[in-house]
Order: sequence, then structure tokens, then C-alpha cells
Amino acid sequence: MLNSGYILDRKYEVIKTLGKGGMGTIYLCENKRLGNLWAIKEVVQDIKNTGILTEANILKNLNHVGIRRIVDIFYENNNLYMVQDYVEGQTLKEYVKENGKMNTEKTCRITSDLCDILCYLHNQKPAIIYRDIKPSNIMITPSGKIVLIDFGISKVYKSDTEQDTVSAGSNGFAAPEQYGLGKCCAQTDIYGIGMLIYFMVKGKIPTTGIEPLLDENYEADIDGKIKVIIQKCVKIDIVDRYISAEILKKEILEVLKADKYEKTVIFNNYNSSTKVFIKKDKSKTLDKSKLKKTISGFSVFAIAILASIYILYGNKKESIDMKTNDTPQIVSPIVGSSSVEQEAIKKSVIVPVKEPTVVPKKSTTAITQDSNINAIMPPQSKIKVKGKRKK
Repeated sequence: MLNSGYILDRKYEVIKTLGKGGMGTIYLCENKRLGNLWAIKEVVQDIKNTGILTEANILKNLNHVGIRRIVDIFYENNNLYMVQDYVEGQTLKEYVKENGKMNTEKTCRITSDLCDILCYLHNQKPAIIYRDIKPSNIMITPSGKIVLIDFGISKVYKSDTEQDTVSAGSNGFAAPEQYGLGKCCAQTDIYGIGMLIYFMVKGKIPTTGIEPLLDENYEADIDGKIKVIIQKCVKIDIVDRYISAEILKKEILEVLKADKYEKTVIFNNYNSSTKVFIKKDKSKTLDKSKLKKTISGFSVFAIAILASIYILYGNKKESIDMKTNDTPQIVSPIVGSSSVEQEAIKKSVIVPVKEPTVVPKKSTTAITQDSNINAIMPPQSKIKVKGKRKK
């Protein structure tokens, strides 16, 4: 391992170690001539890495926004060094560890971007098989862009061989054929994508290759269509998986579209419910306003009757004590309200309305509330206020 300050190829100064894996170590380095930063991967030359070294030059020709470029390759101290773009951000592994499992929308977006990258690799002449799809090799930039890093064990597809000479991959994400049981192909990367989706929706690495295939390992909140896609990706037999990354992306986008539609429906239903509640509140306000007007009208009517009595019997001394009359508050039930709401409205609070006491001019003779007055003024108990029931 190189120490900080070490100079590679007479121009790259090692700043720190970014990571270390089974295929080599990655350093953050500064180009002393240009002053820019690069990620340089050190690959030890041995028999195990012979195939990788012969294919490294092919990676220099790749040019895709989702792939970290390899801009230079050189040998030093019997090791191969690949100079790559330095990508800021955090790996998918770090993101899930910090934020937990992902929702359907974010899972689909990341998967769709990865499918784009795989389509580009698989359509090269000859095709390039990545072979190492895993969370620590997926970078999420501050702008949300997805970048595939570490092409250390990527392999050029060879149609004239039936089996890979070297077994390579990461436990939990490697397809069965990567364990020396067959030849890696485009479906090998499809398998890795399936395991990666499982990791995103579950928040953990599958313990075995069988785990994602069993329905009981999926919680109720995981989209059923996502589950079906995962299980097709990770089929043991290559011929049972998706034929290409293009077809996989198409199905992922269908799930994303359906997820967006469901969220829109829920949002619209919420807005509609909110409007209904506002209308109900306005109805209650209008009912109360009508009630106040009714009570005011009744008060004016009562005063008019008393004034008539005073005019007719103004030459007599009278003293009439008016009793308080309780008028029941009847509110129309709201349209669409439940029977519980209507029953509660019927049992609404009684609002007392106290009528004014009329004291006429003094007279020598006192008139009491007898049958003659009762004949002129009807009893208070017979006067009722009826609230209109809202249709």
C-alpha cells in the first residue's frame, strides 16, 4: 500500500486511500502538473489478474456519463495503475446504511439509470460484461447522478468459449455462473441488478441466492411488481432471466409510471376531501347565520305585539313582567353527513333568548295579566322557530 505523498508516474501525488478490495487498492491522487484530482486503481500483476490486465485497454475507449472514465494506464513496480475520474458523493451502500431501505420511486430511478449503463456496455463490439454489480460500486453524486465505478473485474464477452477461466464476483450479488459453473454473459449483469434491487427495497444483502426467490421474504409494503421483476432477474437458469437490460428497463419504467399514478390519485382524493370539509364548514356557518336572523325576527315581532298592547291600554296603570322564553336551536343536517352527525345536530345546545321587559307609563289602575290580556296576546309557548332542513 502506498503512503500519502508518494509520486506515481512522476506526476500523480497520493493524497489518501479511498478503498481496498480483492482486486486492488484505489487512491485519491492529484496531478501535480494540472492540479486536478483523480482516482487511481492499483492492480497487482499475478496469474489471477492476467485476464483483467489484457482487457484494461478496452475500458479506455468507454465514454458514458454513468461510467467513470479511464484516462490513462501505466505500469510501475510490477503493478498496473488505471487513472480514472474522481467522483464525489456516496456509494449506494453508504446511502442505504444512512437512510434505510428505499421506496419504489427511488429504487426504479436508480435501476433505470443502471440499465442505461449496462445497455451501453453490452452493446459494445465485443460486449463488455461488468460482472460486479453491488452497492459499493454504485456512486450517487450530490446532483443525484448514478455512476458505475470499479471496472476491475469487467470482462470482454468471448463467444468462442463455454466457460470462464477465472471465477470472480462478490458474494451475495454474483450469479451462479460466476462461480466457475459457466460463462458470464449479459444475463450475469441482469442477475446482479436483481440482487441490487432486492438490497434497495429490503435494506440488507440477501444471505443466499434463494432468498429473493421466496415470496415470504417480501414485506407487504414492497410493490408486488418489483418483487416479480427481482425474481425474474435472479433465476438460477440464465435462459429464465430477462434477455436484455433494455427489456428490464422497460418493465421498471412501467412500475415507476404506475407508482406515480397511484400517488396522483391519492393526492387528488385528499384535495377533494379537503374541499368537502370546507363546504361543510361553510354550511354550518350559513345555518348559524340564518338562526340568528330568525331569532332577531322573532324579537321584533314580540316587541310589536307588546307595543300594540301598550297603545290600547296606555290609559291604565300596568306592570307586565315578561318571562324568559327558551327557543330551541334547530340546525339543518349537512348533506352527505352520517346518521351520527345528524343525531348530534338534533341534540344541539338550546340557546336562550331573553326578551325585553316593557314598563309603560304610570297609571292609577294596575292591570294584571288576566284573561283579557291573554285573549289579545297568544301564549308564548305556542310560538316556535322552525329551522329549514337543508336538502
